[in-house]
Amino acid sequence: MIADLVAKIGPIQITSTCGGRHARHSQHYSGRAIDFRPMATSSRKAAAAARAIENVGGVGTYSNGLVHADVGAREISWHGHKRSRYASAGKRRHYTRVARNSR
Repeated sequence: MIADLVAKIGPIQITSTCGGRHARHSQHYSGRAIDFRPMATSSRKAAAAARAIENVGGVGTYSNGLVHADVGAREISWHGHKRSRYASAGKRRHYTRVARNSR
């Protein structure tokens, strides 16, 4: 996945793999996810490129410019704070968790 991603968008800075703090049951803990910062394009374009890669399951963008990509079985997409991927009322109304169509 990483090689395909770099071929599409150029260099990336990987900020998180399997270490650190992640959501419960995160793909990070099984070594199936990365968080990265695109170095040659925007996070929005990097996320779109990641979604186009066949074996990528979940793709998310965070407000701090990081992008998440994993090779999990579920296809999900989100935008939001690093600590919250769920829609809620009030201030975080634009942070959502959305299921994509399965292949």
